[in-house]
Amino acid sequence: MKKVLCFIFLIAILTLSGCSNSRASVHSIDITKLGPHDLVKTYYESLANGDLKTAEACLSEDYAKSMKGSTDSDFKNLKSLTNLIVNPEADIKLNGQNYEEKQVTVEYDAVYKKEITSPNGKQILFVYVGKKTESSPWKIISVGTGP
Repeated sequence: MKKVLCFIFLIAILTLSGCSNSRASVHSIDITKLGPHDLVKTYYESLANGDLKTAEACLSEDYAKSMKGSTDSDFKNLKSLTNLIVNPEADIKLNGQNYEEKQVTVEYDAVYKKEITSPNGKQILFVYVGKKTESSPWKIISVGTGP
């Protein structure tokens, strides 16, 4: 009888563990250690997986505020993101207001809840990342459709 109860308990544990929230972060990532390319890749992979907490951690404080307030932001309007390609970073500055800035070009297929400023389909975006100081982490400071 004890063996049967142990077996039922084990099956219940395995079943419940398979019902965890798929939108939670699959693995813990230390965003502060990522370079520009890996930061951008982590941001878009997190969006694709519905892990908005990790995605937001990739953004600068100012950019995160603007994304949260926009009706067509990736946080509010993105339904799905597939076929992600993150190109190597380039030494292209956005505005030179940070200690260091880089540009990373990304391509992906997107489906939006509502087409507002971008249509469904292939997206090509220019993502700018910056470091406020030499020792600060890289953060996404802007995303746009033109260089």
